Amino acid sequence: IECIFNKRYYFMYLKNSFILILFIILSCQPVEILKPVEIDTARFEKISINAEKIEVNKKYNSVFSKSNIEDQIQKSPVNLMAEWNSQNILKLGNENKLVINILDASIKKTEIMNVGAKKYEERTIFNYELFYLVEYELYDSGGFLIANTTVETSRSTTSQKYISLNETEIIINDLLILAMRDYINETKNQLSIYMGDYLSF
Repeated sequence: IECIFNKRYYFMYLKNSFILILFIILSCQPVEILKPVEIDTARFEKISINAEKIEVNKKYNSVFSKSNIEDQIQKSPVNLMAEWNSQNILKLGNENKLVINILDASIKKTEIMNVGAKKYEERTIFNYELFYLVEYELYDSGGFLIANTTVETSRSTTSQKYISLNETEIIINDLLILAMRDYINETKNQLSIYMGDYLSF
């Protein structure tokens, strides 16, 4: 009887040990972390314009404040905007000069009340707001302004207050991509109205 008991105890010990080892192995498996989507401006739409030269001016200067977070972003909105205009506005012809002035490319992060929050939800959340204001001026070979327009777009999103840096980066990158698409659509709109005779999509 004692021998049978010892065997039972031994097998129970082995079984429990196996379960414990299996649990430890599974617990040590790496957690899959989603990486932020890379922002490649070359993949966005292109616009061709009858111009020999294109000049992009970053006239927006970041305001250093608690809410402005441009300095915390790997690819800031102003650099993203300058990159898209430099790469995706294409020159056609041998006359005219297009001047692009980036007047605003701000992104703000503010704490707001979570209106309609349920019992176990956070009472405050973060609101991210991105704003673009860009001026397009087309000059002839003599330096006379022949067409101009401004493009203005904004987009916002929210996040929970207590999230990881990786999650924050994903949210901001998604906002930048969606805002860029909004901006491109509005740019095509405005340029079609005010510079339609000089454009080729």
